[in-house]
Amino acid sequence: MIRLIAKCKTLLLTAVQNGLLLMVFFINNADAEDSIDALMQTMKSNVAVKMAYQEIRTLELMDKPWHGSGYMYSMPPDLMIREQLKPKRLLMAVKADKMYYFDPDNHIRHEGEMDDGSPLSLNVAVFKALMNADNELLRDMYLIDFSSQPKRWIMSLKSKQQSDSGFNIVVSGLSDQQVDTIIIKQPDGDQSEFILEQQGTGNEVKTTLLKLEQELTGE
Repeated sequence: MIRLIAKCKTLLLTAVQNGLLLMVFFINNADAEDSIDALMQTMKSNVAVKMAYQEIRTLELMDKPWHGSGYMYSMPPDLMIREQLKPKRLLMAVKADKMYYFDPDNHIRHEGEMDDGSPLSLNVAVFKALMNADNELLRDMYLIDFSSQPKRWIMSLKSKQQSDSGFNIVVSGLSDQQVDTIIIKQPDGDQSEFILEQQGTGNEVKTTLLKLEQELTGE
């Protein structure tokens, strides 16, 4: 009888502990969801935004890192343009569900559809999602792991289609502020790091962005 009572107490204690663990999980998960929503709301803008970027690519087949720089522009609800200026000028954009590419020197244009299983779409979508504070796109394309440290927030993103492929994006910024670093890690070991800094907002930025869009699409 004593053994039976002890066994029942053990089972009850285990059930309580498991229940508490589940409760902690759901609370932490809810907190993470709230944190992501709050962060995206912080980054949301009703006007055109311009950000300078520095890019460092570490490639398996290259002895030295590749360096690039330029500007990124966004305009609600769904337009993002990246203007690479160095080492050569290139234009890339996402508008709604379409992607665009233009090489002015060689007069080469490409246009395609966004695809959540495409590596190219996964690389590009994160910029559009963050610069336009597109919470729906972010959640549709990626599995999100969010954490907050004393001075910075960090968000790890993986492809929903290929979560175990080795593809990973780490996004971070100062606490309660916009993203300032994006690191994209490819399955083959290649890595691209982007350092972002906001440059301006408003009508002047909008005018520049619309000119770039016209140049990019050739319309």
